[in-house]
Amino acid sequence: MTYEKFSADNAALLLIDHQVGTMGWVKSIPFEELKRNALMLAKAASILKLPVVLTSSMEGV
Repeated sequence: MTYEKFSADNAALLLIDHQVGTMGWVKSIPFEELKRNALMLAKAASILKLPVVLTSSMEGV
């Protein structure tokens, strides 16, 4: 197996429904930890210059 670094040509970060309301449904880890993890993933994508795709359940608001 070969290793290839993530780049904008071969990867993207997808964050699905990372909103206060929907993140509040998660019970497996504390809310603040979930929030911190999402922020760290977004920061890593920024550093690696990866495209980020965000989804929301309330697009019109």
